[in-house]
Amino acid sequence: MTGPGTTRRRFLLGLGALSGAAALAACSNTAPPGTPAPAGTPPPTTTTTTPAPVYEGDAALMAVAAALSGLAGDLLGQAGTGAGQGRYGSVPGVVTAFLSGAAAQHVAHAEAWNRLLTNAGRPPVDGYPLIVEPALRGRLVAAVAPVDLLGLAADVTATVTATITAIASRATETSTVALAAGVAPVSAMHGATADFLLGRPPTAPTDPTAGALGPDALTV
Repeated sequence: MTGPGTTRRRFLLGLGALSGAAALAACSNTAPPGTPAPAGTPPPTTTTTTPAPVYEGDAALMAVAAALSGLAGDLLGQAGTGAGQGRYGSVPGVVTAFLSGAAAQHVAHAEAWNRLLTNAGRPPVDGYPLIVEPALRGRLVAAVAPVDLLGLAADVTATVTATITAIASRATETSTVALAAGVAPVSAMHGATADFLLGRPPTAPTDPTAGALGPDALTV
């Protein structure tokens, strides 16, 4: 015979069984979590290399002149600045003034050569890409006295004068010849001034183009 307590226990057990079955059904109907989507692959990095400018014909002569005039201006400018700061001992004011003044004129010449290049549709020269640059900079670094600065100025301006003189005889464009004809005498004057300050007697070069740099001196 079944009593009321037994009936109540069976009823509660039945509810528990139904709750468990419902929970299992709910679990079985839930989809499993999906696999996380892989992170997007970044696009490949592309680099663009600007080709080095190519100078030919008169443009190559202009490029050499621009680079060399710019280098002369930079070296003499640094020499003049260092002299004014006492880096090379007691430097006479006339030497400092000469170095600074000559530097400014060479910089102006470099700008004029670069303008000719741009007028001809070629890019201007960036920096001083010449094979002689390391050796000339080495001389400035090694300088310790005014005589070293003047010796560097004499040699640099001699190279500029010879190079521009050679350009005047080799160029085919009127504008190139005209600029060379104006620049060469100024550079020659710088060389003569450096020689005078060094106490060297004035001499005329046997070959005005000896030591001239050609387009093969460019490193671009």
